[in-house]
Amino acid sequence: MKLFIAGLATGAILTFSGIAYLESTYPNIRGADGNIFLFASNLYKAKRTAPEPREDMKDAVTAKVLRVVDGDTVDIEVNGERQRVRYIGINTPERNEPCYEQATQANIDLVLGKTVRLVKDKSDTDRYGRLLRYLFVDDIFVNKVLVEQGHAEAVLYKPDDQYYNLLSDLEAIAAEAGLGCHIFNIFDDGDPKR
Repeated sequence: MKLFIAGLATGAILTFSGIAYLESTYPNIRGADGNIFLFASNLYKAKRTAPEPREDMKDAVTAKVLRVVDGDTVDIEVNGERQRVRYIGINTPERNEPCYEQATQANIDLVLGKTVRLVKDKSDTDRYGRLLRYLFVDDIFVNKVLVEQGHAEAVLYKPDDQYYNLLSDLEAIAAEAGLGCHIFNIFDDGDPKR
């Protein structure tokens, strides 16, 4: 019986220290009702089910970021040619929307002036002629980080869906924690597809 009680006490201590860790890592972790468990469940789900991008992605192209247009678009130079790139799988606030400047600044901090690897999914360009790509700076998956920080929402642009589940899981975590642009409810249009 003493062993059983000791086991229960240890479990309770580990649970409370885990919650304390989450609260210190994600200051806005508790929902309006004070519930932390949905957030913890989403965090576990994302870490358990979401594959990390492969480092040896074939056909990756290296380019230098010349200009950040907004939170999900950059101008790059590749092989001496300037091109515009639209990030796959995410969407950030537009110029006339709340959190536009914060999302753009987050993108600037991640990529401006840096050498990036551009990775294609299925589509090459969008209807505006922009390259559609995932971006990596060293081992940082830029699309993913913008969603994790709450500066971007996950959006399914068919047929480019390689990382949609990962980005969607991370968006749920950021939204639950009230990170970045989620405090403005800018991403609550109820439709993950475009």
